[in-house]
Amino acid sequence: MNAGRVSAVMTADPITVSPRTPFKDIAELLTGNGISAVGVLDKTGALVGVVSEADLLPHLWEGRLPRRLARKAKACLAKDLMTSPAVTIDAEATLAAAAERFVHAGVRRLFVLRGGKVAGVLSRRDLVRVFTRGDAEIEREVGDRVLRERLNLGPDRVRVEVRAGIVTVVGRVERRSDIEPVTRLIGELSGVVEVRNRLDYVWNDVA
Repeated sequence: MNAGRVSAVMTADPITVSPRTPFKDIAELLTGNGISAVGVLDKTGALVGVVSEADLLPHLWEGRLPRRLARKAKACLAKDLMTSPAVTIDAEATLAAAAERFVHAGVRRLFVLRGGKVAGVLSRRDLVRVFTRGDAEIEREVGDRVLRERLNLGPDRVRVEVRAGIVTVVGRVERRSDIEPVTRLIGELSGVVEVRNRLDYVWNDVA
């Protein structure tokens, strides 16, 4: 599992409904499961929309509603309540890409797709929770999974220090082209706030 990917922090197997699920059943699913939205799947299992708490609120609205909400105020089924298309992200997208999608879309959650099918749901809180990982845990993952396993760089060549999520790497690699992968792979890890790459090199193989 790649800790820097959406699949590592999403909630798997989210609750979904069919287009013909009644209003009351949706309300009970939201309140009973402590969630803010359900995905709407068609007969093929494709995500066709999302019904959130906000989609149910027009039923309580008193007075004249904006045209875009008036239909939902009278809707009784998911197909008429849902917001479509749903805002989605791929399960193997980076957490940085997910954060960017949240900012631009202005939504509270992203439904996660794998092979075109719903695999999970990612909330803004899931991303924030990433940064609660301890420095010692991050340092172990950098040293073991990134430097030794993926890049074959032992502590005799590269040293790591993590403070407040900021990863500093110092040492020397064989080629200048070996430096960029260190920054990129560490930056993909959950909980990393910044990578300060202070590596030196022996041979300059970059034109």
